Amino acid sequence: MQVLRDSSEVIEEYFTVMRREINPSKEYERLTRSVLSKIDVSTATQTDIIKFLDSLRKPEAADPMDKWIGRYNLYVAILKRFFKWYKTMREGEYEYIHEFKERINEIMSLQKKHHQIVDSPTEPTTVKQTSLAELHRLNITLSNYFDVAPDIINGSTLSETPKAKAVTSNIIV
Repeated sequence: MQVLRDSSEVIEEYFTVMRREINPSKEYERLTRSVLSKIDVSTATQTDIIKFLDSLRKPEAADPMDKWIGRYNLYVAILKRFFKWYKTMREGEYEYIHEFKERINEIMSLQKKHHQIVDSPTEPTTVKQTSLAELHRLNITLSNYFDVAPDIINGSTLSETPKAKAVTSNIIV
């Protein structure tokens, strides 16, 4: 899966979705395409967008009737609509990563509970043995998760990140 896509691909996907949802006029598409092409939508920061919008402002002497405000407001509406869609698309694209992390956190929480049972002087030996067996099963599951983790940070797998190494080195096998 390609993590970063260039702006033109993102914009084309946006228009494909927009045509399915609202069937925009050719003029609206042209205007939207013109606005979005003025910034790199796939890497633009909030500061970049604010600078772009500020460049539309005209001094009172250059535009005494404040005609720039209509264009400014139209551009803001176009950008808001696009970035709302873009944020939703990006969250959906990486939803599996969040689910993956939640499952790892759940396993680690269960491991802590089983460690407490094993370390408890009041628990019966049979309960401790059962907890140790469950700990072993959880360790194997977690190890498998780390082995198949997708590339998340700079092309390294989750199992190669410093935090993951620290976690896996503390796991009793």
